[in-house]
Amino acid sequence: MHERLIRVIGDAYGFADLDEFRHGILTLLREVVPADYAAYNEVDDDPERFWGISEPELDADAPRRWARLAHEHPVLAYMRRTRDGRPYRISDFLDRSAFHRTALYREFYAPLGVETQVAFTLPSRPPVVVGIALSRGPDDFTDAECRLLATARPHLIQAYRSVELSTARAATIASLEAGLDAATIPVIVTDRRGRVAFATATARSMLEDRFGRPADTERLPPALTAALMRRRDARVHATEPLMLGGGDDTLAIRVLPGPDGDGTELLLLEPGSGGMSVAALRGLGLTEREAEALRWIALGRSGPAAAKLMGVSPRTVDKHLQHVYAKLGVASGSEAATTAWAAVGVRHT
Repeated sequence: MHERLIRVIGDAYGFADLDEFRHGILTLLREVVPADYAAYNEVDDDPERFWGISEPELDADAPRRWARLAHEHPVLAYMRRTRDGRPYRISDFLDRSAFHRTALYREFYAPLGVETQVAFTLPSRPPVVVGIALSRGPDDFTDAECRLLATARPHLIQAYRSVELSTARAATIASLEAGLDAATIPVIVTDRRGRVAFATATARSMLEDRFGRPADTERLPPALTAALMRRRDARVHATEPLMLGGGDDTLAIRVLPGPDGDGTELLLLEPGSGGMSVAALRGLGLTEREAEALRWIALGRSGPAAAKLMGVSPRTVDKHLQHVYAKLGVASGSEAATTAWAAVGVRHT
């Protein structure tokens, strides 16, 4: 089973865009955890904005019926309340008889022959919950199957964010090619020597705020060029933005391949810490203190520096991080940081 899991994780990184990921991940997961149905859902507080797909495909009215009854789903209710997106079964919250008493079961799951389900989420900005659910007949999902999904989840989050970045990149390039160089799009296209091929007014203004008015408007500020070079040498994962400054003065820069595929880079600028918050990291199934420790590590702080900021001893931070590594299935701070950045999402232009 673990050999199949490794292959599924590898295949998950091969999807070209979000649409391909949404459909393809369901097939991959059913190869590892047998299920009669697999579903990918984007659930909003407003049932009218629900979007979902399933394998095998259900009738066209199925998403509307499920969304109308979604408030009765115990796993969804728990995840909305806690933002804990680890795999949970319906049976972790309701026994079989209690589940049968719900309208959700009688009107939606019973006609499909579904008696059991396990679901987990991919991190998203509230109120939207991005969930993946596996459903089958009377045989409930085992603890081992839940642990397998929990092991896969951090890698699926990274794969999901990678295709989300690719989708954001494609949308940005399409906007630029359409001539939408409005001030609302903070984007720069540059080569590896820091020469600027294109920059929107908003992006130039944000760099001026950070570095001052440049003497050479056709090049990036030298400090930014050097930071980008160090990032390339370190082979930083694309989901992790380049962070400049700190505190309220932070600037996050997403670094993506440029529009021509010729070695240029597309820089998407975001004021603030790129969404890196304790609340976002709690969705990985971490306690508040574990999420806080991971946040500081992801923002480039050392263990002792994180301890000082948290008002605890370095040994306590190390203990929190060991728990983080175990929950995320990683072996180091750098791997945990990569998962953390994947979990906080991408701001689309």
